[in-house]
Amino acid sequence: MTKRSRRGEFHPTIFKLMATEDKLTAASGLSTIMEVFDQSPLANGFRDALPPRSTSNNRSGGSYRLGLIQLNSFIYGHDSLDDLEEFRNDPLLEAAMKGEVVAPRTMGDFLRDFEAQHLEKMNHYLSRMARAIREFLIEVLPEQYRPNEALTIDIDSTDHIQHGEKIEGCAYNYKGNWGLYSEVAYDELGFCHGIQLAAGNTKPGSTCLPLIDHCFSGTKFEQKKYFRADSAYCYEDVIRKLMSLGVSYTIAAHDGTTSWRSHIEEITDWVPWVYSAEAMEKAEKRGRTLPKIEIGRFLWQPSWAENIRIPVVVKRTWKEPEQLGMLALPGQWDHYAIITNWNLFHHPLQEVMEFYLKRGNAENFIREEKYGFDLKQFPCLQLTANYAFAQLAMVAHNILRWVAITQKPDKPHFSKKIRRRYIYIPGKIIMHARQLILKIPVRFYEEVQRLRSGLRFNPGSSAFASGFA
Repeated sequence: MTKRSRRGEFHPTIFKLMATEDKLTAASGLSTIMEVFDQSPLANGFRDALPPRSTSNNRSGGSYRLGLIQLNSFIYGHDSLDDLEEFRNDPLLEAAMKGEVVAPRTMGDFLRDFEAQHLEKMNHYLSRMARAIREFLIEVLPEQYRPNEALTIDIDSTDHIQHGEKIEGCAYNYKGNWGLYSEVAYDELGFCHGIQLAAGNTKPGSTCLPLIDHCFSGTKFEQKKYFRADSAYCYEDVIRKLMSLGVSYTIAAHDGTTSWRSHIEEITDWVPWVYSAEAMEKAEKRGRTLPKIEIGRFLWQPSWAENIRIPVVVKRTWKEPEQLGMLALPGQWDHYAIITNWNLFHHPLQEVMEFYLKRGNAENFIREEKYGFDLKQFPCLQLTANYAFAQLAMVAHNILRWVAITQKPDKPHFSKKIRRRYIYIPGKIIMHARQLILKIPVRFYEEVQRLRSGLRFNPGSSAFASGFA
């Protein structure tokens, strides 16, 4: 017996379901992204970096087609290779890729085609891709949003906890986590310039030299360029590499390398930290007192070069007893230090320290890498295949970051919001006058058209000089 509703009670509308033969898609935005990428100079370098694959002996359609399919999988937000099955039922991907999307097993075989030389090429491509998009943004963005022509690279490492016992390279790291290790280079805009994937017990910072070369290759010694990193990168090989490339660096000081804590008493000219009017206004609104901060410096003489003196900038923050969790004791200074080769006659100590502290944004992009592109875990047993998987994810990351900055340069969104706005668009595919037409709702149409025109490279663009033409 059906229970009757009381008058005034709300119930959602019940629809009658009907089957349709119409070709419908929930990801119309992918067609625009694919079109813009394929018609840009970026496509040439991507194609050249992929391992060759015959188009005649299999149904995959060659390595470029497979690469595009995997990029679309990352851009759409798939969590694993198995999610490619979802694309096999989508008429948009079938039409755009000129045939059925490949099975997960085929994509796994493609990733296993990557060898050392292809991984090297793909890292080189990532760096050139990022720089080409930077040049594009310098040309097209309003002046107040244009990126600085001087490149800033932040390198950081992270672990990837795995649950499989047979994944090549898995090992326990210093934190006791079983998995793999990666090192990634981002610029200040969030574009990836290269990634390294290695065994889980790799020492943090130890694989960065090839990455530094990729990031700054092609730049002249006298060009302004910057490097920021944590204390894992505070050692001789990194410092010598940066000096040889003419890079201005700010690196967190490692006490085991520099013994900087034992030199704090040598600093006698501590300078008070100057807060901006904005910081003071914000603290006042929140009813907070800004901490007392002072900054000083001394010179470190490395044991590996007696004729070199490297400035160490030390920031000290006063901590009250309650902040230290020791109510019975007086307050004390908490110290933090960086090494740098900045000219401290031309740049105040606070400016140098503030510049270094901006590297914290790299941690946001590492989180994006893990949660936005599902690099928490890897799909293959072979290390080189997983390495290729990570590199393709970073190409997709750069594409979505390009979209984000082009559309909202003052506050670019991360992948989750970009997908909701530009990728997950319903559409209907129809054939008219021998032409495929994708019909999308009016409320999305104008925005997609602006995206399409906003991302197009001008044929005369300086980005073509990046080796992609």
